[in-house]
Amino acid sequence: MSLCQREEECQCLVEKIGETKGGPVAVQDYIFPSTSNNIAALVYGSRYPFEHPRRRYLDELLSELFKAIRAGTLVEFLPPFVRKIVSKLPSTRRTIIVSKLMEFIEYTKGQVEEHKKTMDEHFNRDFIDGYLKKIKEHENDPTSNFLPRFLMGNVLSFFIAGSNTVAVTIHWHMLNFANNADTLQARVQQEIDEVVGRERQPTWEDRNKMPFTMACIWEMYRWKTVSPLGVPRGAGEDTVFDDYYIPKGTTIIPNVWAVHNDPTLWEEPSKFDPTRFMNKDGTLIQPKPEYLIPFSIGETTLEFYKRGLSIANVG
Repeated sequence: MSLCQREEECQCLVEKIGETKGGPVAVQDYIFPSTSNNIAALVYGSRYPFEHPRRRYLDELLSELFKAIRAGTLVEFLPPFVRKIVSKLPSTRRTIIVSKLMEFIEYTKGQVEEHKKTMDEHFNRDFIDGYLKKIKEHENDPTSNFLPRFLMGNVLSFFIAGSNTVAVTIHWHMLNFANNADTLQARVQQEIDEVVGRERQPTWEDRNKMPFTMACIWEMYRWKTVSPLGVPRGAGEDTVFDDYYIPKGTTIIPNVWAVHNDPTLWEEPSKFDPTRFMNKDGTLIQPKPEYLIPFSIGETTLEFYKRGLSIANVG
């Protein structure tokens, strides 16, 4: 997905909100479809207008899936043997999650079949096109990781990791700016006006000239950590960390929220303060502090960081 496509999506979002003419509006009804459209353009090759049947179908499907994923249930606190029996009931959290995941995979399979019929060997329209070519390129390699089932898993990961999280972050930004219209919002608006003006949209390159705006983005990642617990990891070998013995195969879950709210790392962590990321001369601290980890930790988080930051910045 190109920056041009993201800028187009941002413009559509601004226009949809503008149609309310300042009246009361449930902004989440606009933000989530917009961020989901960014991912749809990346993997499926096109965005869907807000009123499009496919857009509404995906919104409802993903909304129900996210609701089930983040919901806690009493079943999870029952003994394992009871939990195993109860989880087979049609209305349990696990059953709903599996059902929605399978429904999403079936939808994506349909998209893949459409791509196979219309694919151009010399041009990649989207992620699916590129992955299908990699599958064909490695079809005679028994050790290849380019497999159809991994294509489905990657598409699912993009939507789960890149739509709801970005939508929630943007929602928090809008609430925070509205609550501090004469101070925080005014300063960001002034910086945008000075660098971008009002005749065009901000671009990815503009971020280097807008330190306060970028500091606000970083601080929101810290202040309202969207994923309090990071992506689970597995210990590849027996190891010792700070006198703790960690056997090979142990599941390790990073506590991102604890890091972002640690008073030994951040002064007054409960306070929203973008200037903590700025030097005395008004420039942005570089590189990003190592303990700002909104996209979890580990090597595989780098691309998610780049993509998440670019979407939030252009947004």
